[in-house]
Amino acid sequence: MGNVIRMKTISPNIIVRWRFLPPKDPDWQSMRCLYAYVAPNKKEVLYIGKSWGVTVKGRWGRDAKRCFWDDLERKRKIKKHFVLLGEVSLTYSGCLTEKLLADIESLLIMGEQPWGNIQSKRSRIARPGLIIECSGSWPGQARFYQDKA
Repeated sequence: MGNVIRMKTISPNIIVRWRFLPPKDPDWQSMRCLYAYVAPNKKEVLYIGKSWGVTVKGRWGRDAKRCFWDDLERKRKIKKHFVLLGEVSLTYSGCLTEKLLADIESLLIMGEQPWGNIQSKRSRIARPGLIIECSGSWPGQARFYQDKA
């Protein structure tokens, strides 16, 4: 996992602030953000996704990922989970684009290797210089992720 930085050695250019999303929180309607599904023990990231043109709630629905939910229940015996909302901030003057959000998502997937993600676990399109800091309630293996490609 060469994309994970174990110590703070460089400055991030992206900060993702993670927080647990309670059932009635209005931020279920958020777009242009990341989300993650977390195991009941709150220590394992099961899935990382992005929400651009569909709300977090729309991406969470069973119809959106029927095979994922079926496999989670059947193969992992997990019937409950937590949802995290990841709000993205840039530390430079620029704007969040759909492509940049996809690159952030893929670097986190590459670094974390979540059970439920299929794409971006072995390869991804590089964005050299991308450095992400995950703050808040992030349960991942690391706090910093760097695209070293």
